[in-house]
Amino acid sequence: MKMTTRAAHAAMVLGLLVATASCRPAPPPPGPAPMPSSPEFVTGNLEPMIVDWQPEQRGDLEVSMRDGLVVVGYDERGFRLLRDCHVDGTYGFMGMTRRERVVRLESADDVRANLPLGGIGLAAKLGGELEKGATVDIAMVMIGKLRSTWRNVASEDLVGQCAGATHVVRGATVGAFAVDKGDRSRVRAVAEIFGVGAGGGAASSSMIRVVDGQLADCSSAAPDSPSAPKQCGALIRVELLPIAATKDVKASLAARDPELADVCPSGMVMVEGKCTRLHASLPPKDVECTYGNGRECLDRCKAGNAKSCAKLSLMVVKGEGAPQAVEQGPPLAVMACKRGDAAGCTLLGSYLQHGVGTQKNLKDAAEAYAKGCDEGDAEGCQWVGTMLLTGIGVPRDTKLAAQALSKGCKGGAHGACSDLGLLALGGQGFDKDLPTAAGLFKRACDGDNGTGCSNLGYMYEFGAGTPKNVQASLQAYLKACKLDETSCTQLGAMFHVGKGIPRDEGKAVALYKSACAKGDTVGCALIRGYIDPRQQFDVERATGEMNVWRATCENGISRDCTGIGILAVSVGKKEEGRQLLGKACALGDEWGCVMAKLSPRL
Repeated sequence: MKMTTRAAHAAMVLGLLVATASCRPAPPPPGPAPMPSSPEFVTGNLEPMIVDWQPEQRGDLEVSMRDGLVVVGYDERGFRLLRDCHVDGTYGFMGMTRRERVVRLESADDVRANLPLGGIGLAAKLGGELEKGATVDIAMVMIGKLRSTWRNVASEDLVGQCAGATHVVRGATVGAFAVDKGDRSRVRAVAEIFGVGAGGGAASSSMIRVVDGQLADCSSAAPDSPSAPKQCGALIRVELLPIAATKDVKASLAARDPELADVCPSGMVMVEGKCTRLHASLPPKDVECTYGNGRECLDRCKAGNAKSCAKLSLMVVKGEGAPQAVEQGPPLAVMACKRGDAAGCTLLGSYLQHGVGTQKNLKDAAEAYAKGCDEGDAEGCQWVGTMLLTGIGVPRDTKLAAQALSKGCKGGAHGACSDLGLLALGGQGFDKDLPTAAGLFKRACDGDNGTGCSNLGYMYEFGAGTPKNVQASLQAYLKACKLDETSCTQLGAMFHVGKGIPRDEGKAVALYKSACAKGDTVGCALIRGYIDPRQQFDVERATGEMNVWRATCENGISRDCTGIGILAVSVGKKEEGRQLLGKACALGDEWGCVMAKLSPRL
């Protein structure tokens, strides 16, 4: 990747941003930090650590995570696991580059805010020692994440006895950890806190000491590991998703990569892995800015905070909280990526792939996505996997695509689940497996991925890998169309055929046009081939999709035969299209039968 030129340009970008920011009135000097509403419990941390939980409590959480998405109550009454309540979904494991970190809690507020289950008791146990220089030192070795694809949970999604439910556990960081009493005057490394090497004997005498996992086992973890090593799979911190009162599709579609989300309670900032109150003695490079605060993110990025650079990069491209300056996004993403921020690498890949603020470079885009993936960003895994799947920008390789998409899906990237489902459906990259494909499409649809819902609708419609259920199919197609108009083509097919609903050709054509207007290739191909030959059409994209679907058609997936049959007609290959539509009809797709009877206009 040509990092040097872009990195040099980054200095000019920061200069321009400084000039822009300097035109605004200077903010007033900060007053005293606000106190929490309750001195006994600090709520609002969306990534609390659970290292102070008793082993049986962490065991209960692990068991609950096997039965669906875990639901908790997290309010002024404390942090409570609701064992009889869940959301229908699953967690997957995504490996990442092994990282070590020591988080030091230096005040009662720090303890209560970051350890919501037992922080009150721990702060009380230490008493006035925290004010005299004592600390709670937490050594972490992080090797992966457990994640769900859900990004938007509403009360209607809850199942069971759910009184008091406030949040869903969207994911968790896993690895090994050690908790020990420390002192501000003495800095210790991870191994020492674990009791390995210098000071190990003294560490074991602490009354608050807790250890879970083995450093030696963690050393065998790798970014492409399919699961955590035996003694390096402890839950360290959980990611919480607030439960909304009602379903909001727009909120789901607007959700940012979780790696860029703000997680600390009001009045606190993220500093080196903990939420704490902002004060002058904190090194600016360690303090993560709040998304939307352009001046703050600029200052923290200049000071060397990688996450702040990534947030600022997205802000200036989208014009959210900072002057929109698309050309300034890529060099800021370069800075974030070079400093080790996974989401920054993925942002850089997106800019390079689509030519946003920089020259389009698909090879460098794939490399940036791959680095983001290795560092633990599921979106990076999704996009490099999609490039490998379609052969756009890189040589097509379904085996490597399957590996990247599998990691992305397990890490919560719903689009990766949908694309991986296509590979399972067609037996590409690994053996054909219809039940697995159906499960992957379900994970994608859980995450409000329109394509995943559309594919799930197909599985229900034809009873592929799951019991046949036309009404469930219609519901999936309706959700797909509501989430993403490019997915309305399949709902149009149901109206075109009259399957599960009265036949209505007018509604079908309207849905095809809506899908095409938003960029759906098959919708545009159908209009171009059968209704209006003047319809604009992306031949390169159509070719990539035909490459993907040809194998699934050959493996008996009738709807994909219909899709590439329509695509073939739209590019002037009428005879090939006729044969493919005939094959689709013979395999049982009524839509293929209807389309085979129509005369192309192209």
